[in-house]
Amino acid sequence: MSRLLSIPALLAGSSFITALQAQTPVAPVAAKPAAEFFIHTFHKDKLGGTLECSLCHVPVKEGSVTLKRPGHDQCMACHSDDFNTNLKQKVCEQCHTSFPPTGGDDLVAFPRYKGSRAILFAFSHKQHVDPKARLDPKTGFRADCTFCHKFDVKGQFASFPAHEQCATCHAKPGMKPQLNAELTTEGCRGCHTPEEIENPTFTEARRFTGAHQTSSGKYVNIAFSHVAHFKVKDQFDLHCTTCHYAIPASTSINNLTLPKMLDCVQCHDSARAIKADFRMSNCKTCHMDNVSLSSAVPNSHAKNVKPDFHTEAFRQHHAEDASAANAKCFVCHQNVQPSVAAKTQCDSCHQVMLPASHTSRWKDDLHGKYAALDRTTCATCHTAAYCSDCHNELPRSHNPLPLFKAGGHAFPAKLDLRSCLTCHTFQNTCSECHVNKIATNPPAKEPVAVMAKATIDLQAFFR
Repeated sequence: MSRLLSIPALLAGSSFITALQAQTPVAPVAAKPAAEFFIHTFHKDKLGGTLECSLCHVPVKEGSVTLKRPGHDQCMACHSDDFNTNLKQKVCEQCHTSFPPTGGDDLVAFPRYKGSRAILFAFSHKQHVDPKARLDPKTGFRADCTFCHKFDVKGQFASFPAHEQCATCHAKPGMKPQLNAELTTEGCRGCHTPEEIENPTFTEARRFTGAHQTSSGKYVNIAFSHVAHFKVKDQFDLHCTTCHYAIPASTSINNLTLPKMLDCVQCHDSARAIKADFRMSNCKTCHMDNVSLSSAVPNSHAKNVKPDFHTEAFRQHHAEDASAANAKCFVCHQNVQPSVAAKTQCDSCHQVMLPASHTSRWKDDLHGKYAALDRTTCATCHTAAYCSDCHNELPRSHNPLPLFKAGGHAFPAKLDLRSCLTCHTFQNTCSECHVNKIATNPPAKEPVAVMAKATIDLQAFFR
């Protein structure tokens, strides 16, 4: 069959009609919720996992990777008695909402949980996104995003890719899972786990339903349109990853998320850039339910409210929170850009905001000791060239240089010889004077005579 036929057409000419007419006329009644019966789990347990997916799920036409709803022909391969002899409600209610079935008008959705649960189970955006983030010249958006996700007629919501998009790559030889016209169970289970799809409590760690349905791509009672944002794309430099910035790092359906309220706040709480109708203070712009306009705007809807966890301790120890993939630093810190790369978020802030340790004494007295203990921390912002730019110049302590060389360097060297060795070695500097275990004293009439006598035998010190 090249397309999905109506139920009467499927039943025409079969003994099912005769059996149904022979029964006493019964008014159709609502079937029990099919969710109480897990059809994939039942077949797997009953047949020990030997049933091929392609026995029930067949292509819409020869050579196609698009599948149609299993029809009577597929079911009757095993359940002919349930159709021809004794009509069984348990079988019928897997597709129909009433019993006996009245035709194609009482069919449940196919796929069964379309729009309410994730049909795709094993998927990693991280393995599929373009590492170079190349753009589609026709749309101006990321080519890897627009290739899989198409927008509806109104441009409000993006659809999820189907077999047709996946087969572009996965139909090629050697690709796993394999998706082609000769579907196998191994290929199907490379992406789908039907037992978990039909039973969201299969494991506690894998749930696909919630108030914010990532499987449907929509928020409950929230009005949103992608096309409205596309119109101001260039004005606000909007891209797919501007809001969906965590998607490139997503490794499974479990950590696939929709933008949170704070993601909207970064733009819509701006009095200058956004028109009054689209600011956070106008609740009815987004909320479809009856939101109380008399109450104050929640903290989550404003970027001028300092979070409770921003304590004095957080200022010193925020590295882990700030480097998380879902960190919202960019909402308040305008110089920070949304990014799943932790270092990008840190650099953009610390390049303009000095750490608390960088006091007025930091450059002259303190940074050397800290750099000697942990240079990797310095490398977060600084490169080696940053150090050499200063250390190639004469330190202020060395002025006037003749007096410092003649004996003024002795006392600082006693206190912190390691600082001297940052630039000097005994061979290239100290040995010029400190030979034969004693420095040569200048004539007593010279002003530096007293200082020269105070010099130490550095050669002996180095031993």
